[in-house]
Amino acid sequence: MINKLENKIRLDELKPEETLKKIGFKDNMILCDFGAGTGVFSFAASKISSGNIYAIDISDGMIELLNNRVENYKVKNVLPIKVNSDVLPLENESCDMILMATVLHEIENKEEIIKEFIRILKNDGKLAIIEFHKKVTPMGPPVDHRISENDVDDLLSNNSFKILDKISLGSNFYLNLYGLSNK
Repeated sequence: MINKLENKIRLDELKPEETLKKIGFKDNMILCDFGAGTGVFSFAASKISSGNIYAIDISDGMIELLNNRVENYKVKNVLPIKVNSDVLPLENESCDMILMATVLHEIENKEEIIKEFIRILKNDGKLAIIEFHKKVTPMGPPVDHRISENDVDDLLSNNSFKILDKISLGSNFYLNLYGLSNK
């Protein structure tokens, strides 16, 4: 799994630290990395901000890996959190930004998790969704398993979010950035 999530081609295209800065992530901000996996974005965020970086995942194996990396890298602000439900164990309005990298297409109950995102985001918070382009690309799931930019826009605009920016990260990925339209 690490080789898949951290292969050079994938990381060169995602450019985690550069991408976070491009979407406005800065020092003292708090990030919820939802579906953190191996922590590619969590650890990049910890280099930018001294605020808490919540690395959330459903996989016991990923949480164990994240905990080991936190210890090995001696990073104090990356906090791995295991979730078992649609309810996130974070306080209301506790996050400046939520990042979901190549995870939304895997979520069954998208509207429930979006309600949780609204709850944990600060009023001026941002939600960044990175997904695979909905076409044949060099990597990623089958095209029929992907979610298009327009479908993401529709889902979020129907759930209190407005589009702030759209960024193509390369031949495999797009990033859509959202803010809350009302809370």
